[in-house]
Amino acid sequence: MTSPEYPEIELALISSAMSGDAGKLYRIVSNLMDEGVGFDSVLFDYLIPAERSVGQRWAQGDYLIAEEHVVTASIETVIALLIGMFDQPHDAPLVLVATAEGDDHSLPARAVAAHLVYLGYRTTFLGANVPGEDLREFLESDPPTALVLSVAMTTHLLGARAVVAAAHDANVPVLVGGKAFGSDGQWSDAVGADAWVPTLRDAAGLVDRWVSEGSPVITPVGALSPAVEGLVASRAAILAGAAAALDAPRLEDQAALLLGAIEGALLTGDDRIVVDMLDWQEKSLSAHGLEASVVADAVAAPLAELSDQASAVLTRAR
Repeated sequence: MTSPEYPEIELALISSAMSGDAGKLYRIVSNLMDEGVGFDSVLFDYLIPAERSVGQRWAQGDYLIAEEHVVTASIETVIALLIGMFDQPHDAPLVLVATAEGDDHSLPARAVAAHLVYLGYRTTFLGANVPGEDLREFLESDPPTALVLSVAMTTHLLGARAVVAAAHDANVPVLVGGKAFGSDGQWSDAVGADAWVPTLRDAAGLVDRWVSEGSPVITPVGALSPAVEGLVASRAAILAGAAAALDAPRLEDQAALLLGAIEGALLTGDDRIVVDMLDWQEKSLSAHGLEASVVADAVAAPLAELSDQASAVLTRAR
């Protein structure tokens, strides 16, 4: 059974999660498993699609961000409880799972971690927004077989690169996944990843291959281009300038997302990252009664003063 075939189940999942009733949500999931639904299907065919549905409804203006957050928190709680059903053998290969530096979207990574535990791996879930420097020190104590890195948005490609660099310094291969890398993984090379998978389910299969056949040869992540380094160094000043032109904290957050997309475009050499961000902001902000163009205007002004190349990217994308 998959959730598209049983919309009433998805409705029950969303309703329970929206009310913050993790206990009821857990009972629904337990009943599904009692009826023969596999653990991977519970994760990837029911819980993750339910959260994505709510996210899409938020983008359409149907839900508040607080409502989307309570759904995510409820589903994460249930996944954490489900992991408790399985033992982690001490002699099993160790896999770390995390999200990129700056990325707070931890649910996909938590689902992957749960799936790996279910399959018999010793798995440590590091959570959201893992700083590269902290990870480098952490890896020295107990190097894992692999690091699985989930990145939800292109705004965090630089953060992903920082995590990959830290892992490679510890000779740990990194498998990446998530919408941040494009539909074909075309932006995964820019962060130095050793492999990319198109779906959450696929992560376990690639980890299996690395365990059985050996992990890839690790190469250091190269230096950033001067244009990207300069933009990173000017980030605080650009956002301060943008904030001065905006009158709502929500729009300041959107300015940070747009600047992150511009950083990603400079990193990859692909302006489509900014085009996609502008399109997404136009749709989501207008659905909530906000004007997207003021965000781009606010970022464009300080950008023109501090980074010619980044300013040119934004101009082309607009």
